[in-house]
Formats: sequence, C-alpha cells, structure tokens
Amino acid sequence: MLNFDWKQIDAGITVKQLLTHTSGIPDYFDESIMEEYEELWRDFPNYKIRTSADLLPLFIDKPMMYEKGERFQYNNTGFVVLGLIIEKITGQPFDIYLKENIFSPSGMEKTGYYELDRLPANCAGNYIWDEERKEYYTNIYSVDVKGTGAGGVFTTVEDVELFWRALLSGKLLSTDMTDEMLRIQSSSEEEDNYGYGIWISKKYENCILPYFTGMDPGVTFISTYKRDEDLNITVVSNFGDDVWKIKNAIQNALIRNG
Repeated sequence: MLNFDWKQIDAGITVKQLLTHTSGIPDYFDESIMEEYEELWRDFPNYKIRTSADLLPLFIDKPMMYEKGERFQYNNTGFVVLGLIIEKITGQPFDIYLKENIFSPSGMEKTGYYELDRLPANCAGNYIWDEERKEYYTNIYSVDVKGTGAGGVFTTVEDVELFWRALLSGKLLSTDMTDEMLRIQSSSEEEDNYGYGIWISKKYENCILPYFTGMDPGVTFISTYKRDEDLNITVVSNFGDDVWKIKNAIQNALIRNG
C-alpha cells in the first residue's frame, strides 16, 4: 500500500496490529531503552519533522523488534505508519484529513496540528524545567516542529470533551465500530489493556474506563470517560506536571464520595 522499500520490516504487518501496538515494527522512540524524547534530535534536527514521512529515516533501516502479533509493546512508529496510510488512501495530508473528518464535525475549533514556528494567536507554549539552572526553557528544540500520526496535536480541555461526545454519540464512527474500538484488543502484564488507539484501565473492577494519555518534553495529558456516569476527567499541563497523579486523586475522590 505504501510505495517504498520496507527493508527489514515485515511488509505483512496489518492495520489492526499497528492500532493495537502488536506489530513489532521498529520504534523510532523506543521508550524501553530511551529516557527522553529530545534525545532523538541530537543527530537529526527536529525542524525537519513536519510530516509523518519525515520520520522515516529514524526507523526504516532498523530490524523488527519482534515478530508481528507476538506481544503488546507501545510503539510510536505504528501510528506514524497509520498516518501515512491515511494520506495514501485519501490523497490528503494527515492533518487536513483529521481537521475535515474529526475536528470540524466534532466542533473542535481550537484543535489542530500547528508548526512551532507558525503557531496561531493565543496558543500556549510548553516549558521544561532545567534542574541545573533552576529555570524553565521552551521545548521548541525538543519535539517535532509539527505533529504527526504519532501525536503532537494542539487542543483544549473543552475540545477534548467535544471529541469524547462526538465519538460516543456515533458521530465519528458507527456504534459497532465504536464499541469495537473500546473493547480490549491487546494487553500486557505490566501495563493497562488496549483497544484500538485507546487505553483501557485495569484499575477499576467491573468498569471499562477508556482513556487517552501522552507526554512530550514539557507536555503531559490524560483524559478519561466513564460512560455509565457520563463523566469526563481531562488534565493537561504545559509544564510537564504529573497529570496522572492529579487525575487519580480526582477519580478516587469521586469514587469515595459516590
């Protein structure tokens, strides 16, 4: 489907395996061996990353991590390739396709993939703490200049809630596809379960609690939705705060008082 030489990468990897992090495709940011995302840009300038295809040099020459379908391991490259597949099928840039088919139909007017050197007005910067100098510095040299299939969208708490409502009301996918997305598709002993592109918490018994989460240098995010209570909790930080601790405190307080 994608017209380039896959080299050592198994060309038989499926879309399902990419969506469920079971593909084994080489991860350009392997979190099991790399501690900081900004390590990527020591030898490869981050200002070159403005499309998903721009990330190809960071993984295309690497061998498979494991045989496809063998196990779950969170994989950034998988979603880069999914973004490339969308561009191939639709003939549109990834960010334009999402704007027309996800953001606009959901009413997410303050969400988009913006370039760091062309940010719109009222867009918050992101900051990293320098322990040595005891001061913050911006993340403009620590992340991709523009987000890709692996992440990097700019959004607001209000727009995230609009996304959940559009998704769960059937506006973006059919009811059957939405249910399949939120059903456990892969799991591991060390981490939570995973659906299609979404985490599913193991923490709460008899409760399917889907959530999105992520982090980059200077950025942290988590958003959960408890469907039986119509309860959305979203915590974001542009200083890299522990949003997971904050979310858990809110969640536990609600459970105790419920």
